[in-house]
Amino acid sequence: MEGSNVSLSRKSFVGRFLERRSQATARARAEIPIDRPYFCGSFPFILLLILGVIGTFAAGFLTYRHILLVSETGAVGESFLCRAGARINCDAVLLTDYAMLMDYISSAVLGLMGFVFVLWCTANALVNERLRKISWIVLLLYFFAAIGFSWYFLYLMAFVVANICPWCIVVHVVNIISLVILIVVSIRKRRQFLLPEISTVGERSYFLAGGILLSLLVFFASGMWEKQLSFEDAKAKYEGLANDPVVIMAMLKSSPSYDIPISRSDPSYGLPSAPYPLVLFGDFECPVCARMEIFLVALVKRNRKYLRLVYKSYPLSTSCNDFILGNLHPMACTAARAAYAAFLLGGNRAFLKYGNLLFQNQHRLSKAPWLKFAKKLKLDPKKFQEMMKEDSPAAKKVRKDLDLGISLKLSSTPQIFFLNKRLPENLRGAYFTGALEALIRMNHPEEKNLRLKLP
Repeated sequence: MEGSNVSLSRKSFVGRFLERRSQATARARAEIPIDRPYFCGSFPFILLLILGVIGTFAAGFLTYRHILLVSETGAVGESFLCRAGARINCDAVLLTDYAMLMDYISSAVLGLMGFVFVLWCTANALVNERLRKISWIVLLLYFFAAIGFSWYFLYLMAFVVANICPWCIVVHVVNIISLVILIVVSIRKRRQFLLPEISTVGERSYFLAGGILLSLLVFFASGMWEKQLSFEDAKAKYEGLANDPVVIMAMLKSSPSYDIPISRSDPSYGLPSAPYPLVLFGDFECPVCARMEIFLVALVKRNRKYLRLVYKSYPLSTSCNDFILGNLHPMACTAARAAYAAFLLGGNRAFLKYGNLLFQNQHRLSKAPWLKFAKKLKLDPKKFQEMMKEDSPAAKKVRKDLDLGISLKLSSTPQIFFLNKRLPENLRGAYFTGALEALIRMNHPEEKNLRLKLP
């Protein structure tokens, strides 16, 4: 009996609570005219929309400015929207450590994301009255969070940073005014919150997911823009410096010297009497090596009196090269052995022709066309197959070249050495021949008038 009384007491308590809630809801419904929009009219949302547009412009300008400054794209001129004067200097504020959160997220981009989200919420609420209640709740939560950031950044500008950013202040003032509007309307419309939500689950899902995705899109678009500007700026600076003759010579003079042994066992192109050998470490499965080999052969052909080309193999394959980490060119070791087999059987001419076949058929090397190419060049098939064995002279020559390349700590191909210096990989055309001429003059002052011809 006692347990039954407790149960009845609990039921009556729940019943009274539900009854009071039902009565409060009924009173709230009765106080709202039937012809008025649900929750509240459009005026507060129009105010928030206007403030959101102002905030978006301010945060957008700061984001644009911050991306330009951080990416260091050329000389960033002064902005007419925020000219430096006394303590007022937007750029100085944007370049402080406080402009980045956790050294990764730009506070300006974060503000832009927030205001884009605000525009999404207010626009949806104006278009669809059924979303006004959920939109208002989400905006209230957002601006409570945003105001925390605003007070923090206002404190930094007032007491930590030596400069003031007017557009940053605009953003923070918009946050404060928006929160005040939300709180005032929420207090005045507190009874309407007792009404049940009438928007569907689909509408709410669309509303929240759309706002989040749109904000993230702004974040990633800003990030990609910054990375693109940074890449273009770095590329322009690098190319400008790398191709500056003075810089090239300074780099070559300060770079270490290497003793690259050259012997008759090395395949070569050009006259043996040419005094200045270009040593090419290449990989027959490397597309860049194929293009470089064409250029170097043409260069030697135009400057036979001075230059000759010496080949050394450096396959980027873990099957024979223990120095590299990845098996970039799986067939390169066998291809190098086949090319040296052609050299041992047919000399420099056979090596050059066989190498050209390998370069031209890089995408077919997995089919092991070694003997087919040898027959095409009329090399002895039986002797060629002997040379393809693991312990053959051709295999030993590949191993010797590899050991030399590893001792030089080569990690990529093509690598070119000239007069004991490793040439920068970016050099092309006139910059390449200019570097060769400079090295010749540096080592042989009597050749001060030497001029190499471009292919």
